[in-house]
Amino acid sequence: MLSGVQLFDSVDERLARAQREARAAQVEAEALAQRRDAARAAEAEALRELARLRVRQIGDGGAALGQLDAAERRIQALLAERAAALAAAEAELLRRREALEAARAGRERHAAALREAEAAEAAALEAARGRMEADPDWRRLAAAAEEAARIATHATRKAELARQELEEKGRPYREDPLFAYLWDRGWGTARYRAGPIARLLDGWTARVARFEPARRDYALLSELPGRLAAHAERMREAAAAAAAALARAEHRLAGLPEEGGAAAARDALDQAEEALEAAAAALHEAERRRAALAGEEDAALREATAQLEAALGAASLRSLREAARRTPTPEDDAIVARLERASAERAAVERELAAARAEAEAARRHLAELQQLRQEMRRRGYERDRWDFKDGAIIGVLIGELLRGGLSRDGFWDRMGRHRLPGGGPWGGPPPGPWGGGDGFRTGGGMGGGGFRTGGRMGGGGFRTGGSF
Repeated sequence: MLSGVQLFDSVDERLARAQREARAAQVEAEALAQRRDAARAAEAEALRELARLRVRQIGDGGAALGQLDAAERRIQALLAERAAALAAAEAELLRRREALEAARAGRERHAAALREAEAAEAAALEAARGRMEADPDWRRLAAAAEEAARIATHATRKAELARQELEEKGRPYREDPLFAYLWDRGWGTARYRAGPIARLLDGWTARVARFEPARRDYALLSELPGRLAAHAERMREAAAAAAAALARAEHRLAGLPEEGGAAAARDALDQAEEALEAAAAALHEAERRRAALAGEEDAALREATAQLEAALGAASLRSLREAARRTPTPEDDAIVARLERASAERAAVERELAAARAEAEAARRHLAELQQLRQEMRRRGYERDRWDFKDGAIIGVLIGELLRGGLSRDGFWDRMGRHRLPGGGPWGGPPPGPWGGGDGFRTGGGMGGGGFRTGGRMGGGGFRTGGSF
């Protein structure tokens, strides 16, 4: 069985791995961007040298060369500005990473303190077990807590069965086009709106198809899951209150504060968790800004690059390039070879860069989803509960399924809820009666004392699901 602290330890391990993966993907994208910039610079340098070699032979070569030099100087200035901004962003990123590590270390210290406090509290409670069992007030509270837990478990499973009933038995209704049409238009309810002719035709269709009995049955089928879910939530709250009352009595008999000897340590851990979330959010924003600076070119840089490309694409420079291929001068050939290598390198790196940026963006989204998931776990109070997991491996499996899309968010919380032991109270074992095992729940019989029957057909003989009207 895992404590809430141990559960979060497992989540934090996966979160730390996701942070490392996101950082590695971003570093790879930045390295490729630097290689692309170097290839661009090599292209420009080769063309400028080629132009200088041939400028005396081409009448307008000097003008083209001037355009090339001016555009390159503009790009160099902009790149220097961006390099300074990147350096500042890198320094900020380093500070945020250090702050996150400090917050994580603080959280670990408080988590260790809470584990020690909980162990001491558990030892004190175990030592007082004999006094508890002899105390009539404790026996009354224990019985009430066990009964409340049994009722809450019963209600939760009824709500789940009703949801499954709606999914399974409601499908024929939803798939029948005439029923779906009349249901969507609200026939037979106050929300129905139509003109006289449409109302006449809809009424005739509903009578012939005997829609009204089917509507009532489907309405009951649709409303029941929500009602049972609300009832189950109330029963869980009542069970949690009963478990808390029992825990207070146990602490009193063990000579501990009623809220538990670990209450102060738990509050300190909560504050450390808040600080950790704030540090993680600040780091995420710093990484986003750093990635934007490293991976995007601002408008001024794009404009200067366009000017350079225009200069490089001038007819006189193209003539110089072609002329170099026809001359016997070895220096011309060497420059052209450098130009071709730089151009090929730039094209290859740009293809890799697009994929690397997409991978880095996916890694950042993955990290953000994990951080949001952890925050939601805290909002749900998971760190205060106990869990029937043998170890943290299943947590990683569930999170992996969620992030891959194999499990919906609702499905994830539902799966987690099946292993939750709120407050560590009487929820830990199976409840007595047919809900905890034994005969089991027979879906072909009644539900909750004979009110709604899950077996049989729907529609009272008028509407036949799966067929036509």
